[in-house]
Amino acid sequence: MRELSFVTMELTGINASPGVASGSAYLLSPRQLPEPTVYPSPPGLETERLSQAITAAVVQLEDIQRSLSSSAGDSAAHIFRSQQTILEDPALVGEVTAVIHQEHICAEGALRRVVDQYRLLFLQLQEDAYNRERVADLDDVYQRLLRNLLGVKEATLLTIPAQSIVVAVDLLPSDTALVDPSLLKGLVLEGGAATSHVAILARNLGIPMVVQAAGALEKISPGSEVVLDALDSERATVVVHPNAEQLRRCRSRVDLMTRRREVLARYAGAEAVTRDGHRLSLSANVGATGDLAPARRDGATRVGLYRSEFLFLRAATPPTEDEQYQAYRTAAELFPQGGAVIRTLDAGGDKPVQGLSLTREANPFLGARGLRLSLTHPEFFRAQLRAILRAAVHGPLQIMFPMVGGVPDLEAALAILDEVREELDTGGVVYNRDVTVGAMIEVPSAALVAEALARRVSFLSIGTNDLTQYLTATDRLNGAVQEYYRVYDPSVFRTIRMVVDAGHRVGCQVGVCGELGGNPLAIPALVGMRVDELSMGASSLATAAWLVREGSYSDMQELSAAVLQQEDHRVIRRLLEEYHEEQIRRSGL
Repeated sequence: MRELSFVTMELTGINASPGVASGSAYLLSPRQLPEPTVYPSPPGLETERLSQAITAAVVQLEDIQRSLSSSAGDSAAHIFRSQQTILEDPALVGEVTAVIHQEHICAEGALRRVVDQYRLLFLQLQEDAYNRERVADLDDVYQRLLRNLLGVKEATLLTIPAQSIVVAVDLLPSDTALVDPSLLKGLVLEGGAATSHVAILARNLGIPMVVQAAGALEKISPGSEVVLDALDSERATVVVHPNAEQLRRCRSRVDLMTRRREVLARYAGAEAVTRDGHRLSLSANVGATGDLAPARRDGATRVGLYRSEFLFLRAATPPTEDEQYQAYRTAAELFPQGGAVIRTLDAGGDKPVQGLSLTREANPFLGARGLRLSLTHPEFFRAQLRAILRAAVHGPLQIMFPMVGGVPDLEAALAILDEVREELDTGGVVYNRDVTVGAMIEVPSAALVAEALARRVSFLSIGTNDLTQYLTATDRLNGAVQEYYRVYDPSVFRTIRMVVDAGHRVGCQVGVCGELGGNPLAIPALVGMRVDELSMGASSLATAAWLVREGSYSDMQELSAAVLQQEDHRVIRRLLEEYHEEQIRRSGL
C-alpha cells in the first residue's frame, strides 16, 4: 500500500469550471465491470435481452434529462439526448443483432465487438473534436448497456462522502450528471478538456473543476486534504496537504466569493451605463427554449444569441417549421422589449445534426459548418427562415447568420431570405417583413471585409471563440495545444477593434457574443473599443453590469488603447488584471 505523504505539494492544470473549494480527496479509479460470463442462449433470446437492456437505458437517460433540465438547464440535458440518439440508432442495434445471430454469442460479447469497432473508428478521427466527445458518449452508453445486461447497479458519485474532491483520470458525463453539489466540492482530472461534456456539466452545476492535472492519482492519497483554486481564468492550482496559511487563504477566498456574489446580485437587470454616461447593451446567450426563463430571472432583458442548433441537436429528426416557430415565438414573447437574435443553424464541426447527411471530413472545423451548411441544405434553411419570420409577429426577433466567410456567402443567404419573404407573401402567411439581419464575424476573411458586410446588414456580432481559434490556428477543443489558444492574444483585440471601426464607419452596430464578451477581465477593454453590445451567459450579466456602471468610459478607453499597443498576450493579461483589481479596490469588494 502506498504510504501517505503529508508534505505539502502543488499540482497545476487547466481551469475547466471556475471556483474555490477545499475538501477530502476521493480517488475514483478506472471502473472495471466484470467480464461477461453469460453463456449464449438461442439468438432470439439474446436479442430480447439486448432489447430489454436498451429500453431500460432509454428510460434511465430520460430520467437524467428531466433532472438536468430543472437543475442545470436544457443545454446540459442535451448531452444525454445525444446518448439516447446513439441507443436509438438502428444501424448500431442492427449490427449487434447481426453479430448475435451470425456468431451465436451472447449479447454482451456482440455489443463489445461492435462498440470496439466504432470506438476504433472515432479514435482514428480524433482531430475532429466531435468524434473525441463521441468516444466518451459511446463509452458511457456501452457501460450503461453492459450494466443493464449484467444486472449491475450503476455506481454514481451520489455515494461519495460529504466535502469530497473527486480525483480521477477522466469521467464520463453520467458520472457527473446527478451528483449532489452539496457533497461534491470539486473535480480534479488527469485528462479531460475544458470544453468536454463533463466540464459543461460541472460549470452548470457550479462545481470547480481542473483538467490536465498530470499525475494527480499517483500524487494524491485517498482522504488527503486538498485545496482547489480555479479562480484564475486559465490555469488552476491543486494544493495537497495545504498548510495553515493556505487553508486560511482558501477560506478567505471562498468568503470573498460569497460576499461578491451578494453585492453583484444587486446589479442584475441594471442598465449598462458608465459613471460618465457611456451606454451599451448587455444581453444573454441561451442554448434552448428552456434557458429563456432562467435568463430572465438572471436579469436579462434581451437575448443577443439564441443558439437554434440546440433545437436540432436534441431531436432524433430535424424539427419541423412549426416546431421551430413555437420555440422562436416563446423567445419573442418572453423578451417583448429587447427581443432576441436567432442565430440560424450553426451545425457541422463539433455539432452534427440528425437528418442531415454530412460527408465525413478530415477537419470539420474548416469544412461545411454554419452558413456553409445551410446554403448546401436550402430546404432546412428556408424552413428555419420561415419559422423566424412568422414568429417575429409576436415580438422583436432578429436573424443572424453564423460563420459568414465573405460577401458571396452573405449575399446568397440574403437572396434566399428575400425568396422566402416572397413565398410567404404568395401564400398569404402572416409574418414580419421588417426583421433585421446580422452577420457573425468568426473567420479572418470576414473580419477583413467587415465594412463590405456591414453595408449589407444591420449589425455584426463577433464570435470570439472561433475567431480566436482561426486567428491562432489552434483547435480550441484539443487539450494538446491549449497553450496556443490565447484568449488575450493581441491579434484578437486588434481584429475586434478593426471590425468595430469598420461597422461604425457605415452606421452598423457591432457586438461581441463569444466567451470574451462575458469575461470580467476583458469587458472594460471591449467597452473602451466602442463595442455596442456584449452578449454572454446570463449568470455573467450582473458582473458585467457592475463593471460598466462602476467604471468610467474614459478609463476604459485608456485601457483599450494600452491593450492595442501590446505584442504579447501575457502583457495584455497583466494590464487587464491590474485594471480589474483596481476597480475591485475602488468598489470595496
